Amino acid sequence: MTALDEAWSGAADLLGGTERELLQARSAAAMLAVARWATHSALARTETRGMHVRTDLPDADPAQTRRPLSGGLGEVWVRPERGTAEARTVAS
Repeated sequence: MTALDEAWSGAADLLGGTERELLQARSAAAMLAVARWATHSALARTETRGMHVRTDLPDADPAQTRRPLSGGLGEVWVRPERGTAEARTVAS
């Protein structure tokens, strides 16, 4: 995670150029942002679930029915989604 956060802090210096270079730089910055959100979310979940496999926590935790939501650019935040999986199913 540290490497991703360090890369993000230096990314603003590289977001220049013209036309094609600018498009490529912004695409790379978007991919870096998603990598940071995914990594922070994975580390916040203290279980193995679906494609998210943790060797230090190999079992699913039935108490963790909320999806982690993440966002932020300068500082990434992660919080559990409001409500439960059952509430989301009924609302759908």
